[in-house]
Amino acid sequence: MSNRNTHFRVYFMLGMGVMLYFFANFQRAAIPGSIFNELQSELNTGAAYITALSSMFMYIYAAGQLFVGLLADRYGGERVITFGAMLFCLGSILFPFSQSLFMLYFCRFLVGMGASSLYLSLVKVLALRFPKKFPLLLGFFLLWGYCGGIVATAPLVYIVQELSWRTAMAVFGAASVVTYGLFLLSGFGLRLPRVTGTPFSFLVFLDLLKRRHNRNMIAYSACSFGTYYCIHTVIGKKFLEDFCQMSVAGAAWTMSAIGVIASVSAFCMAIVSQLCGNRRKIFLIISGAVAVVTYGFTVFALLTNWRTPVIAVLFCCVAWVANQGTITVPTMKDTNVPEAMGSIVSLCNGLVYMMVALLGNAVGILLDIFEPVRQGSTLIYTEKSYLAVFVLFFILGVITLYNACKLRDTRGINVASTTP
Repeated sequence: MSNRNTHFRVYFMLGMGVMLYFFANFQRAAIPGSIFNELQSELNTGAAYITALSSMFMYIYAAGQLFVGLLADRYGGERVITFGAMLFCLGSILFPFSQSLFMLYFCRFLVGMGASSLYLSLVKVLALRFPKKFPLLLGFFLLWGYCGGIVATAPLVYIVQELSWRTAMAVFGAASVVTYGLFLLSGFGLRLPRVTGTPFSFLVFLDLLKRRHNRNMIAYSACSFGTYYCIHTVIGKKFLEDFCQMSVAGAAWTMSAIGVIASVSAFCMAIVSQLCGNRRKIFLIISGAVAVVTYGFTVFALLTNWRTPVIAVLFCCVAWVANQGTITVPTMKDTNVPEAMGSIVSLCNGLVYMMVALLGNAVGILLDIFEPVRQGSTLIYTEKSYLAVFVLFFILGVITLYNACKLRDTRGINVASTTP
């Protein structure tokens, strides 16, 4: 096989891996956010059971982050993706044909387990095969992956209106299977990295958690990204429809805008930080302050029954400052020894998505505390239910701001030896 042909196949295999990550982000954002009412109407069940579909995905996704980093270091990203993507595709294609809550939860379990294999494995592949082009390819990889979450908002709503939620999810599931098949074909016969003797031990995570700065960073990331992501994928569209009385299309397009803003902001933050001499802490503090203002204003609006679209604008502001991966990852790199870089990112990702899962469950439980109002086949939750949710979010916003203030501004210099 010629070097040119091999090079093309490696790029094509990587492209199919990125497409699988695109579908993983789609699955993560689509359920229940964009089809909340359709699922609740068909299954005739409470909010807690619907939001649990998101939490089932997130719990296994979060736990998988801890395993995948270690597995990818030992077996190589290509091997981990090959097995994980098979589970992801199986869950994706079975979900729209499932008729019971149990089977829907089981499919989400499979989807979450498979999706957890993609992000860290693709980062590993990029770093190993394209070390000189790593930053550029990583940026493209993240941007394209986030597009999956954008498609899962307004575009999915329109597709569901024309077809049905089951048909729409079946189409995307089939597209995932085709992409997986192309990934396998492109990788057939390529030389894979050798299996290393990297020890499979979780003790490294305990050592990392002993450091106060790591705990502050994880608490900041979990509260900041957790509340934003819960708005984007679980409750935001439903809240804008129920309380702000926005149309289905208006709420869906707001969620799409939030997805676009979050995707673009990550690159902009990195560029501005570099222009500012690699200052990072100020952006994290701003993120915490925006969270406090947004959720505090929403609580005020709920208490006064002020059904203003200003809330949608503030949600967009949260999206702009909450997706801080290009700020937090370099900060973790500068405050830990180089050998711990992969482990701290893996640990932080896992605990962040564990927070997302817990918030998904909490939101469903809090919504069901007060009796919703039925309008036709749709349940409308009252301001009392949403007040309970956003008081929780306000508290988490305060925690976000507090931990942001406790972080170090490294200016791009490794200060692991002097960081507590």
